[in-house]
Amino acid sequence: MRRLVQRVSERYTAAQQRARRRRSPWNLILIPLALVGWLGTWYGLFRIVWVFHVTLYPQHRIQEFWQEGISLSSFLPSFLMVFALMPGAVCLGLVLANCAAWLVIPARRAFDREAVGHPGTRFGEATSALLKFAALTLPAGLAVALLSAWALPSLR
Repeated sequence: MRRLVQRVSERYTAAQQRARRRRSPWNLILIPLALVGWLGTWYGLFRIVWVFHVTLYPQHRIQEFWQEGISLSSFLPSFLMVFALMPGAVCLGLVLANCAAWLVIPARRAFDREAVGHPGTRFGEATSALLKFAALTLPAGLAVALLSAWALPSLR
């Protein structure tokens, strides 16, 4: 446990140092790009899971999802249908944000300047790390969400 706390502390300190070096106003474009990428990816993944669910249970309508008075036995799988997708969606959303920001040449130059002397923060390295994490989280989250969609015979 002590070692875990130490590792978390080290990563938090490193994240603070990375955040301090980000001084360019171009960093502000990453916020809306990341939000749009994350929420768009999350919504798209959920719609895929919902299509699978409706294939199994054609009587279900999206308007009936999470109605007032939902039972715990229906809420748990429906919750997993939605939130198991989040880690993979965050990773893919950040990849999309990085790629979109990279297309803006002045932003790319500013990001490249800020990455000098900070290993793992250049566009290719950061995007590659996010894709590796997505390769782990997306299939696992999708499997949990699809299993939950299968295990949800009632929306009540």
